[in-house]
Amino acid sequence: MLKTKQMKVFVVDAEVKPLLPTTPARARILLKKGKAKVYRMISFTIQLNRTVDNAAGEFTAAVDDGAKWIGIAVKGKNEVVFTANVRLRQDVSRKVKERAMYRRTRRSRLRHRPIRFLNRKRAKDWLPPSIRYRKEVVLRVLNDLQKFLNITKVVIEQVKFDVSSLIAGRKLTGTEYQQKRYEGKSFREKVLKRDNYTCQICEKKENLEAHHIIPRSKGGTNFVENGITLCKDCHRAVHEGRIRITANVLSLKAPSIVQQGKLWLYRKLKELFEKVEITFGYLTRKKREELGLPKDHYADACAMLNCNKILSPVYFIIPRRRRPEINNPTKKHDEYRGFRHFDLVVAYHRTKRKVVGCVRSLKKSGLAIRTKFSDNFVAGYTKSKLLWRPRRLVYVL
Repeated sequence: MLKTKQMKVFVVDAEVKPLLPTTPARARILLKKGKAKVYRMISFTIQLNRTVDNAAGEFTAAVDDGAKWIGIAVKGKNEVVFTANVRLRQDVSRKVKERAMYRRTRRSRLRHRPIRFLNRKRAKDWLPPSIRYRKEVVLRVLNDLQKFLNITKVVIEQVKFDVSSLIAGRKLTGTEYQQKRYEGKSFREKVLKRDNYTCQICEKKENLEAHHIIPRSKGGTNFVENGITLCKDCHRAVHEGRIRITANVLSLKAPSIVQQGKLWLYRKLKELFEKVEITFGYLTRKKREELGLPKDHYADACAMLNCNKILSPVYFIIPRRRRPEINNPTKKHDEYRGFRHFDLVVAYHRTKRKVVGCVRSLKKSGLAIRTKFSDNFVAGYTKSKLLWRPRRLVYVL
């Protein structure tokens, strides 16, 4: 893989129109001569004092959509100028259930009224909140990148997977999959017949039940590979936690989350960008191996762009929540001594070195900073200086 340490500095004109990126040396000269000023710290962008009529440069962005992480890469003519991994929240579904619970109890506690059914009309493009959040993060990141890069084309990945292959844990041919099918009309009949009507723990042959190894609530399926035969007593012991079943069964929750909302995302991207292309996962994997890229989310996005010349550090992007977290002992203060959470600061340590990172927590004893070498580096308030305050998206190096 051809990867250089040199990075690009992004440029905008006086009217905040994105221009072609430049080198750090040239950006340093423009800043010293007073022809430009710092527009944003991360990713580092300068703003010229003049306007540019014929702005040149078109870029292509690739999005490796996932259930927990999103890979982003932006390519110019022959090089990748921006790469990032975006972390997604995993508590949206739980928060929605908590809100429903509070509303339900409030209706009974404060004032009694009958339950209303079907009193709300869903929009045509309605998505579950947890799925909609994941797709909206993609739009948020791309909209933020458009502030300093003229993105005209977007490539997204369409995921197609074989359910039988995922559950079995290996690739199966059509003949092998047909041979693995079991007789029976229901899930219970197929599982019991496969296990020869015998409990797989105590070997009893009475009061048999079929147990889901991965529960349906956690992404489990009704395929035979996700079932096991247990007697009534062993089944109760498993649910009570006295017996633990360990099996190499993959969940379909993550692939199903990735597939949902793809059409909605495609339509939204068509409204924002001139061109939107679709690629497939197996092509991305093949191209990544040919280019010699590591197995990572940003590398998959680079493989979708068919480029291994990367002139950018890998950013770690955290979509900020609008409301502060509740019942978190390390986040009691929204602002303390002039600092806020996720602020980019520089701290002068007693070893006479500068440490740059973003604020993780505000403590009375000191400032906890997330840096490259430590996730919880403590520095004093008097020896720390604010560099940049992010708004909606937090970029961490």
